[in-house]
Amino acid sequence: MISVLVVDDHPIVLEGLAALIGSDPQLTVLATARSAAGARELAGDVEPAVAVLDLQLPDGDGISLGIELKRRWPSLRVLILTMHADEATVIQSLASGLDGYLLKDADPEDILAAVHSAASGSLVVGRSVSAVVVAAAASAPRTDALAALDARDLEILDLMVDGLPTSQVAARLYLAPKTIRNRVSEMLGKLGVASRDEAIALGRAAGLGSTRDRRRPS
Repeated sequence: MISVLVVDDHPIVLEGLAALIGSDPQLTVLATARSAAGARELAGDVEPAVAVLDLQLPDGDGISLGIELKRRWPSLRVLILTMHADEATVIQSLASGLDGYLLKDADPEDILAAVHSAASGSLVVGRSVSAVVVAAAASAPRTDALAALDARDLEILDLMVDGLPTSQVAARLYLAPKTIRNRVSEMLGKLGVASRDEAIALGRAAGLGSTRDRRRPS
C-alpha cells in the first residue's frame, strides 16, 4: 500500500484529490493539510511515501515545502500539482530535487498513474508540460544518476542525445534494433525516468552528445 499526503488550500480540490487517491486500492491517503504549516505539524506523526503538493499555499509554496519534507523524510517522493505550467517553475521544481510536476487539468487516471510512478522512483512530468520537459530535466541536478549506467548504456544514450533513432543507434553499434529497445527500457529504470525524452535530457545535461569526445568500440 502506497501512503499519500495531500496538501492543497482549496477545500473542494483537497477533498476531490483525497477521494480520487482513496479510490485506488493500492493507495491510501495518510493525511491531508491546507497549508505548509499544517503539513509541518503532521511531520512528527506520519511518514508518507508520496506527497502531492499544491504549488501556491497561503503560507508558502509547494516547492519549498517539498524540499523541507524530503529533508525530514529522505525516501519521500514529491509531486507538484498546480494550474501553472510556465517553464521557469517546472525547471525550479525539478532542479530542486522534487520528483514530478503535473497540472490540475490532468485526467484522474493520469494523476493516479503519476502517484504510482513517483512511488516507484520515476521522474514524472505531466503531458500538458511536455513542451518544457527537456529544458526542465536538463536543468535538474540529476546527472549523478548516470553513474548507474554501464559503458554500453552511455554509448547508446550518447547517440540518442545526438538525435539518432533506434535503427541508426543499432547500426552504429552493430546491434539489433530490438537489443537497443531493450537496453533503453532498462536504462529508463536505472535513471529513474519515465520516457526516452527525459533520459535524453539527463544525458544532455551531463555533457553527452556531439559536443564531447566520444570513444566508440572497435
